[in-house]
Amino acid sequence: MNELLGGLSLPHIRYLRDPQSVEKLFYYLGGESEENHKRLKVGQLYLLRTALYAETQNDERVQVWICMDSNVNICRINPKNFGNFADLRNIKIEKVLDGTDLS
Repeated sequence: MNELLGGLSLPHIRYLRDPQSVEKLFYYLGGESEENHKRLKVGQLYLLRTALYAETQNDERVQVWICMDSNVNICRINPKNFGNFADLRNIKIEKVLDGTDLS
């Protein structure tokens, strides 16, 4: 491949579009890693989709769930931390009843 590009070396692309991608529109409920949680806003609607991911060129690609933060950066996420409006409402009600929601 390198010969075809005249010796030019291209950077590794970690995320590639999955041709059989599944897309879902869900609210972020919380629970992501600290890095992602700082970038995502609880209660905001996000488009979740699958992508093919590999850390290095030598790794086999696997299907993962991703979404974009407000700065259009990819966040590799766990879809269990997202839900529909009813899920968001129920979590909010539980927090109010527990006294943990001060908003």
